[in-house]
Amino acid sequence: GPSAVGSSTAAAAASESPQAAAAAASESPQAGAAQHSQPAKASHVTATSEPAQHATPPLAATTPHAEAAPQGCPPTRKPYHVVMTAATGIYQEWQSRIAYYHYLKQKKAGGPCSDIGGFTRLFNSPSAAPDKLMDEIPTLVVKQLGHGSCDECDHGFIVMNRPWGAVQFVETEHFRNIPEEYLFFIETDHMMMRPPLNGATPEKPVGFGFYYMISTDPKLQPVVQKFLDPAIDIRTVDNVGPSPLLVHKAMLKRVARPWWDLSVKMKHDSDANHIFGWVLEMWGYNLAARNLGIRHTVSQSIQVEPQGIGTDDMADKDIYHYTFGLSLPGGWRVDKRQYYGGYPADHLRSPPACSARSAQIITNLWTEAAQQISNWPRRVEPIAEDPHAGSPFAKLLQLPVAKRGGVSDLLVGTGPWAWGRLKALYFFSRGVAYINNGDGPRSADAHNVGRGSWRGQDLDSN
Repeated sequence: GPSAVGSSTAAAAASESPQAAAAAASESPQAGAAQHSQPAKASHVTATSEPAQHATPPLAATTPHAEAAPQGCPPTRKPYHVVMTAATGIYQEWQSRIAYYHYLKQKKAGGPCSDIGGFTRLFNSPSAAPDKLMDEIPTLVVKQLGHGSCDECDHGFIVMNRPWGAVQFVETEHFRNIPEEYLFFIETDHMMMRPPLNGATPEKPVGFGFYYMISTDPKLQPVVQKFLDPAIDIRTVDNVGPSPLLVHKAMLKRVARPWWDLSVKMKHDSDANHIFGWVLEMWGYNLAARNLGIRHTVSQSIQVEPQGIGTDDMADKDIYHYTFGLSLPGGWRVDKRQYYGGYPADHLRSPPACSARSAQIITNLWTEAAQQISNWPRRVEPIAEDPHAGSPFAKLLQLPVAKRGGVSDLLVGTGPWAWGRLKALYFFSRGVAYINNGDGPRSADAHNVGRGSWRGQDLDSN
């Protein structure tokens, strides 16, 4: 079947099975010079100056590592510096380590001529205090907002630290010394699956098209218009946020302060606070950028956000964003919110064999990273392999996903259906059907489910 996660052999293998994930470790960042078990001393600096409009940046900034320009690369190459916004707490800690692992892996997989450059964890911390990841991940520490409604408070919304961190970031020597001209903003729950290409220009960033950021949505439009320059056509507002975002350094410096200011203004507006909700600071970036005359290239391949039972549409995606959980028949579930107070195990239970690609991929990307990262605190025994892995059914799962149209496409991913004595029938791609045996919920493994094949056929109306 087609590669599920991009161009690199290691990434594609790791997406398919735990065995392949283990094999892919030989192609991971641990192979060769980049030994994650013995990380090189990460450059880090604390940015403690107050980010006023004309603040004097700190003088003790550490220069980010500048890599020599590789020989023989195409002149069109546009390297970018990856900036991962992060906050304190164990929940963000384990996500940050997984994200950095997959950055290292894809940087190696892309080769010297890929667009992936250096890395900075933009770490918001109370009083700009360092944490224990400083020597594992290259980090710039910035001051976290206080609690409350003061000028430098989070207004009861912790994500306000993202624009606040950007305001501080662009005033540092660290920012000025980043050798790449472009930045790629990601979050801790982003896992790179292939080396993203830089499609940004100095005038036009690249952002992901969010289905819940449509400015002309009847529910959103009145609030959007309240904060949009009246001279700007609302139909020209791109449905993007500040992450994932490929943006020129000069443009970020231009938009950082307006992004913060507009986000604060929105938090003081009851309509915006209610309607925009958890994506308020995303709208702060979106409308601040548009009011400055900035348009974006909107990309649907830069990331994927699976939810529910997942998706098979993974082959051309750069980043897996696990902001939503996955839950499948029989009780299998993966959701980052299961691990608010501690690390996930280094062996996760595999999803049902008939599940969508995204379930297999997130399980194996998490598992591979946890197994390879030094000092991962939660180690468990490997989970028994599926005895049916070599069966004809398993081979059926390797077939490419075909778009047949009509009733077939309408049925894929639906269920449970009641059909005669069957009380829980689910239809999946590749002609796979799942039947829950018995009257109660069961574990979704090879022994407690019924499997079969199906085919949709549209009948002529005559």
